[in-house]
Amino acid sequence: MEVEGRIFRMNPYETIVEVTGDTSLSVLPGVECLNPDDEENCRVYRRVFKKKRIYLPGEYKRAVSEQLLGLDNILVFGMSGYSLLTPEQCRAWGVKVGAYESACGAILRGVVHHLREQFIGVDVRIAHGASNMGIDKAAINVGRHLIRPQLGHSCPEFMFYVADDDIPVYVARTQAEYSRAFIQSLDILIVANGRVQAFEHDIDAAFRFHKHIIPINVLKSISATGGPPAFNANGEIEDAVAAMEHLVHMTNLSGSRGRDTFDELCRHVNETTVAIARQILSPECAFGRL
Repeated sequence: MEVEGRIFRMNPYETIVEVTGDTSLSVLPGVECLNPDDEENCRVYRRVFKKKRIYLPGEYKRAVSEQLLGLDNILVFGMSGYSLLTPEQCRAWGVKVGAYESACGAILRGVVHHLREQFIGVDVRIAHGASNMGIDKAAINVGRHLIRPQLGHSCPEFMFYVADDDIPVYVARTQAEYSRAFIQSLDILIVANGRVQAFEHDIDAAFRFHKHIIPINVLKSISATGGPPAFNANGEIEDAVAAMEHLVHMTNLSGSRGRDTFDELCRHVNETTVAIARQILSPECAFGRL
């Protein structure tokens, strides 16, 4: 099995994550290099978590059972997308700094509110990638604001970007296992742009585990210039949803002049989630308002 760092409990109050050779981790808060005099590819970086409820590899079923399962009429949502948009990218793609994250949060909040209006007794829960940035931070903030149960998913390397707070997280052995665990936790995945991780891992896993997928081009809906291209100059995926629109021939937003495409996008997501929810919820919950 490929090793991508390790995570272990030092004692009941401390969990330690270590990664070798990733020098970019050295500038992150709370990170310690155990052997700074060694060659760069041999340096071990460590971070200690003292507050967070962490489920280790092998504890996935327990994590899901304690954080995402319940009695009846539970819907678990996740969003995948960009973990980071630089100011330079925002300028190039015609969006304000922070607009993407705010828009994604607004979409997820709108989904939860709309489902609560449509279905009495629905219990919406949130799964995410746990990092304190980008799409994950937007999902975490929605969960906090709406006081919804949530579970983060990560792997040893990505745990260096996770806040040591009260949001529980399951840590898989590798990035691939983390992606599969995240998707397995869900009923519905909202794909909000994103790069190759969203295209190759999350979407592939969703089809493998028969999860509902709602791809939405958030950046295109809020951009003054049309958003990022599907592929960059090297042919690599720059925007997963734009790539799907290009390759799968999805129905695009109209983009008519003077029309609020972000509002149109939100209505599409709300209507789609209601249709999916009727298939998952109990008959009493699914049709109680009709």
